[in-house]
Amino acid sequence: MENDTIFAPATPSGGAIAVVRISGQRAHAILKSVFRGKGEPEHARMRHGMIEYKGKRIDEVMAVCFNAPRSFTGEDMAEIFCHGGRVSMARLMAALSDKGARLAQPGEFTRRAFESGKMDLSAAGAVMELIGANSAAAADAAMRQISGGLFDKITQIQKWLTDALVIIEAGIEYPEEDLEADVRRDALPSVQNALDAVRRLAATFEEGRLLKNGCGVAIVGRPNVGKSSLFNMLLGYERAIVTATPGTTRDAVEDFYMHSGAPIRFIDTAGLREAHDEAERIGIERAQNAAKGADLKLLVVDRSKGITKEDKRIFGTLDGEIIVVLNKIDLAPAATAKEARETFGCDVFEVCALSGSGRDDLIARIRPPVRSDDDDITVTSERHRDCLCAAAQSLESAAGAFDAADLDCVTIDIKEAWDRLGEITGLKATEEIINSIFDTFCLGK
Repeated sequence: MENDTIFAPATPSGGAIAVVRISGQRAHAILKSVFRGKGEPEHARMRHGMIEYKGKRIDEVMAVCFNAPRSFTGEDMAEIFCHGGRVSMARLMAALSDKGARLAQPGEFTRRAFESGKMDLSAAGAVMELIGANSAAAADAAMRQISGGLFDKITQIQKWLTDALVIIEAGIEYPEEDLEADVRRDALPSVQNALDAVRRLAATFEEGRLLKNGCGVAIVGRPNVGKSSLFNMLLGYERAIVTATPGTTRDAVEDFYMHSGAPIRFIDTAGLREAHDEAERIGIERAQNAAKGADLKLLVVDRSKGITKEDKRIFGTLDGEIIVVLNKIDLAPAATAKEARETFGCDVFEVCALSGSGRDDLIARIRPPVRSDDDDITVTSERHRDCLCAAAQSLESAAGAFDAADLDCVTIDIKEAWDRLGEITGLKATEEIINSIFDTFCLGK
């Protein structure tokens, strides 16, 4: 299958223009068999012409060829810019299939780029992160990986480990020289440098996760305290249904708000009380799960009703970072911010969800991550984080083994760390790991 010439639409149908990619040994020949245009094909030069199939013109297009290895996949490639209607796309793909190309599997173009050495595995995985980025900050983080930033950092760490292994192997090969003290002096700094760098990279994952998925903010509380109104206020438009009837929200509703270039994912949840029917019970269960998975919880309290036993009970079920929001400040108060701070022991904000009063202060308090160094790498993949943590564990064991064990044990730990880092770049990745990454890709990428 690796020798097949493949094709796939790189854009969805229905637009004015669509792009169909072809890659493989016969890419140029297949394009020539269906494309009628002026002049001879040249690398990266667009040409105007017609697509002909079974003796009939089926579309007017632009087409371009790329010569191996100067292409995305590293193979001969061609791209056809056709009209985006379903009929036009279907006819073009039927023509390409009839000429011997097969429909590409999801992610097969990028996989071929990886296998031909055009990009490492970390860059390949970041392609889908760039496509699915919800914010400029997430897109920037993906681009830094696509550009080889993570590969460069991992390669530098592996170089330190290789340097340490060379020194240790010399000590093992000449035991009669009693070089262990010298080996420890010369090799341990490289191991420690690698360990420090791995820890720093792994520590960026929490920030990377928030950049990628958005800072999850769950809005919780009793029914009819204004949770949905607060949700709409924070988003800046009417997203959730708001009524005076308690229990209107039956399911978790979520949406994104961009703040300083990073996403905040607000989650409106069902009011927490004893359920009156099965649908409400399921909604309350989902609300509790949403709160558990959120990075921040906004406990909404109706200031005009005061702080109730139920408010306190709900607060006791929450963990992590919590902000209490006293809503309905347009009504006569039955509780104060000072009282709320003393009761709950956390930050308290007063708002009127209907008028928007207090919104700016609350939004400013919900701080999504902001990159301090635009050139630095942020780990956004849970798989990468796991590899880094495993490598760190092996290096901690290696550093400790210099005094407590023989040098053979040290080399085993260092080599294990080297291999786990290689799973990030693809140098030691198994077929199963590679398949799991490309299985998440869309068709045509």
